[in-house]
Amino acid sequence: MDIDVTPLDPTTNLLRLQGRLDAPTVDRIEVKVNASAVAPGRDLLVDLSDVAFIASLGIRLLITAARSLKAKGARMVLFGAQPLVLEVLEHTAIDQIVPVVADEAAARALLAAG
Repeated sequence: MDIDVTPLDPTTNLLRLQGRLDAPTVDRIEVKVNASAVAPGRDLLVDLSDVAFIASLGIRLLITAARSLKAKGARMVLFGAQPLVLEVLEHTAIDQIVPVVADEAAARALLAAG
C-alpha cells in the first residue's frame, strides 16, 4: 500500500491510497495516515481509485479518520472507488458518516458547497 498526501490549498489535503486496504496494510499505514492526513485538521479528499480491495479494518481506518477530522472541524470526502470497493462501501453504509462521490471534481464541489 502506498499513500501520498498533497496539500491542495491552505484548508484541504488530498490523500491518495494505492493497493489493498486489508489487515496487514492498515497496520503498516495507520500511523502515517493519522500523522500526515488527519493531524493537520484540514479537509481531506481521499482518492480510492487505485484501491483494489478494502477489508473491515480499512473501513475502520476511514471512519476513524473522518471522526477525528470532524472533531477538528474538518470534513472528509471519499471518491473514485472501483466497483468492488464501492460495493463494499455501500454495503457498510459508510456514506452515512463520510460522503462518497464519483470523482475528484465532485468531491471538491461537495466541500465548496459547505
